[in-house]
Amino acid sequence: MTDCLFCKIVKGDIPAQKVFENDRVLAFLDIGPVSVGHTLVIPKAHAENLAESSIEDATALMVAIHELAPKIAKAVGSDGYNLGMNHGVAAGQDVLHTHL
Repeated sequence: MTDCLFCKIVKGDIPAQKVFENDRVLAFLDIGPVSVGHTLVIPKAHAENLAESSIEDATALMVAIHELAPKIAKAVGSDGYNLGMNHGVAAGQDVLHTHL
């Protein structure tokens, strides 16, 4: 998708402060964080939402989150963390690319 903000970040057209990357997933710091350590984790392949993502990308997303979330919490000195995903515009999703 040519006009997707997150696809542009994946391609390197827009800079991002990356914290993790593998062949399927990219994690980067949010430019407007709502909390310390606010990190976006996305599949590299474009899909508007989780239901449209492949099962392989959805699995890779969750594996990355399983690994990253406790490390981020530790890095920022937090005893806990929240995971959030808005699915669709009606739910508050503002970038139509799967992200958590």
